[in-house]
Amino acid sequence: MKNYAVLDIENPNFRQNSICAIGIILVKNNQIIKKEYSLINPEDTFDRINIDITKITPQRVKKSPTLPDYWPKIKNLLINNIVIGHNVIYDLRVLSKSLQRYNIPIPDFDYICTLSLSRKNLKLSSYKLENIAKELHIKYNPHIAIEDARAAQELFEYINKQNQISSKQVNHYHFVPKVHEKYDPKLSTNINNLYGMIRVILFEEYITEPQFALFEEWYINNKKYNQYLIFHKISLVLKTIIEKGYIEGSDKKELVNIVDFVPISSIYSKKTLKNQVLQGIIKTITADNKVTIEELTHLKEWLLRNNSLKGTYPYDKILIITETILTKAVIDFNQQEKLADTFKDLITPIKNTNETFELKSKNFSLSGEFNYGNKEDIIKILEKYGCTYKSSISNKVDYLFVGDLGSPAWKYGNMGGKIVKAQKLQDQGGKIKIISEKNLFNNLKNI
Repeated sequence: MKNYAVLDIENPNFRQNSICAIGIILVKNNQIIKKEYSLINPEDTFDRINIDITKITPQRVKKSPTLPDYWPKIKNLLINNIVIGHNVIYDLRVLSKSLQRYNIPIPDFDYICTLSLSRKNLKLSSYKLENIAKELHIKYNPHIAIEDARAAQELFEYINKQNQISSKQVNHYHFVPKVHEKYDPKLSTNINNLYGMIRVILFEEYITEPQFALFEEWYINNKKYNQYLIFHKISLVLKTIIEKGYIEGSDKKELVNIVDFVPISSIYSKKTLKNQVLQGIIKTITADNKVTIEELTHLKEWLLRNNSLKGTYPYDKILIITETILTKAVIDFNQQEKLADTFKDLITPIKNTNETFELKSKNFSLSGEFNYGNKEDIIKILEKYGCTYKSSISNKVDYLFVGDLGSPAWKYGNMGGKIVKAQKLQDQGGKIKIISEKNLFNNLKNI
């Protein structure tokens, strides 16, 4: 075989339906004639483990093309050639699922897998590309897409020379989309947030532009989960609403019929699940930066109906604030704005500021995933500045540093248990401060 294209893809997370780098090498007459490489903005979240492997961060891809931008440049290279790669079925599946996310037509591919060829033609203890490369003295930098593609190309040429690979060994790849009934239990946060958002618009006669934007944002952030049946159904409804540009009565009814509260979870308590709904409610009533008496009245009704949340944060505080203000019956515009700010602070405690703070002889804890590195890296850095790491939150902790990547395991979507505990301590007069990763490293630059 003399003519082919070699493909390698890097992805940002475990879902395998988004891409953060693509490398392609075009070969004619067994000679490399073209290389295509680009970082790709996956418009998706990054997992720490993927960052550690690829060294590709959200910051690095921020100005890179998205897959819809880049696909026209590489489409013909892949569909007009036999695609070769190491475990290339994985790359073709990720590419196909990524195209599906954007509703881009998914072509079929002809391919040959160097992993299968290696197992058939080489006698080795391991068939990982890195290990094979060492055996064959192929020098390359692993987990850089164009480098992985080059290593696979050299491996293919090695086997091809020894065995004369023919067109009979070409396979055909056809992607069959699958929709799963069950979804990742961490995604109950997303559904319950949306359920809370819907509770608000049910009693709102007019949906404000900021409130409508929340639903549009939810759609954009969650369409990557369309392989799950419930997300697929919700996405179809929201897509129609967003294209129309407004929410009417029939839309509300359809959303109510599709989006149910998730009351049971394998990872979250019943109280946590209800607090996820409360987050959605607060987010929606504060979207336009004010909270009206009518919104407070409906909020109080929900809080009293869900008094099983008593003793949890921020339920107790929100209930006290709500009941106190409702005794006045009327609040002016300034009070409406101030109340919105207060509620926002309760559900979004992590802020990027230019605040400076002392590190020496202070105790700190960590929450979320960090752009800068894994938690062990962050701990080592801070210990050099005289800080002491604490694994749990208590009155002895001065700072809770929160990674800018967040965490898919956070109970409430935008914050986890450590952040909630830190908020409670702050309300009790505790010294702990919640500080973003960006603020932390800005402060380190100034020391």
